[in-house]
Amino acid sequence: MFASWSFRVGLACSLACYPLALQGQDKSLQQRIADDFIALAGGVHPGYRIAHAKGVIVMGTFAPSRGATSLSRAPHLVAASTPVIARYSNGSGVPDLADNSPYAVPRGLALRFQLPNGAYTDIVANSHNGFVVGTGEDFAAFLDAALATKPDSKHPSPIEAFLGTHPAALKFVTDPVRVPVSFATELYYGNDAFIFVNAQNVKQPGRYRLVPIGGPKYLDSATAAKVSANYLFDELRRRLAKQPVKVRVLVQLANPGDPTSDASVVWPDDRKLVELGVVTLTTVAPDNAEVSRKLQFNPIFLSDGIQLSDDPLPPLRSAVYALSVANRRPPSPAAAATAQQQSVDPTWLSFDTAAKTVRFQLIAGLTGLNGALNFNGFRDGQLTLVVPVGWQTEIDFRNHDGVLPHSAEVIAPQTPPPALPGDPAIPRAFTLKLAQGLPSEATDDMRFAAQPAGEYLIVCGVPGHGAAGMWLRLRVSATATIPQLLGN
Repeated sequence: MFASWSFRVGLACSLACYPLALQGQDKSLQQRIADDFIALAGGVHPGYRIAHAKGVIVMGTFAPSRGATSLSRAPHLVAASTPVIARYSNGSGVPDLADNSPYAVPRGLALRFQLPNGAYTDIVANSHNGFVVGTGEDFAAFLDAALATKPDSKHPSPIEAFLGTHPAALKFVTDPVRVPVSFATELYYGNDAFIFVNAQNVKQPGRYRLVPIGGPKYLDSATAAKVSANYLFDELRRRLAKQPVKVRVLVQLANPGDPTSDASVVWPDDRKLVELGVVTLTTVAPDNAEVSRKLQFNPIFLSDGIQLSDDPLPPLRSAVYALSVANRRPPSPAAAATAQQQSVDPTWLSFDTAAKTVRFQLIAGLTGLNGALNFNGFRDGQLTLVVPVGWQTEIDFRNHDGVLPHSAEVIAPQTPPPALPGDPAIPRAFTLKLAQGLPSEATDDMRFAAQPAGEYLIVCGVPGHGAAGMWLRLRVSATATIPQLLGN
């Protein structure tokens, strides 16, 4: 029964060089998933994503279709043309995997629409209609089961047991593996549901679908077996040298009763498709590896006119993607060691007891700890700023991370921190461009009165970063007489 997928899962499991102790249940859900991806890829591949490691960045533009604004008021559906950055990729976390390997699926296509004033919105899609499972907990269990399955596992093995109780996952791994003629002839599905809002504030749930002009085309099995290891990448460059690649951006609308909270449930083919426009890709980006390393596509980088639905996966995926960035940074054992030994620097904090004012230097990505997803070299609340209640507080923010944008806000305590920024718990306690983040070495400040007394968090507002561990504690104390920095 499992012959069609056992070889695929078996090789993935044989690549795993991390001990199963990594799967500790005390980890956050996003950390479990990230560690599983790394193990299934045979360990860390510095400079590459933990999934969809092998990819290429392509540049182009987007032109909206007439009538697209009836579905959404998003800025790129109003403008005549919007610059686009795209990334085609294979699905594996192994960067040198052959393009015709059965482990290279599902393939991916991510799009970034570069909006006015430096804003952007993303689409992240892959070549399988329907995700493997509907929840993050089930996805972590699926990966755990794959890692726990060995060539000599007794039947039913852990993966057999999981697939026997999760029919969508069984379909995901048993569907035929097709090798496309080109990245540009593959069909890509955005399996997560979003809410599209037009100028009249009419809301409709839908899922993205990225369809090549001319339709999908695939190689027959004999031809697919003979292609070179990098044929998809070589073919795309040859194709773009002759003519642009065009992709229709569609939205499949839900009918009443269609579930929006489970990405593994495929909506019927008779659901209405609305065309938002056409992406025209013309050029492979120069310095491709460096551009790819710094780009973080994210399904919850949204614009006005596009909202999250009740689908639980996009916020979780955002947090996993943030953790994935750690792999993309150049190896630096010394920096990693320094990060683990970080101590509190007294120069970060200054105060005036007579004036009841305090100033704290908040530095994003100070060290390599957690892939630079840290404040002042601390993660997961391991540094606490204590401020007496009522004191005037200034937090000077600087983004020292050379790869990712960051921001900061003060929020009410919750574990884990939310994947998306929300309203600050204290008025004016947030930096500019909260969701987008400030670029490397950019600065801003927060000035506010520390009240009321209570426990708070200082988190990065860029989607996924706080949930991935980028947060400190703020204690507004009714008993403290002077500010303090406490390393936990």
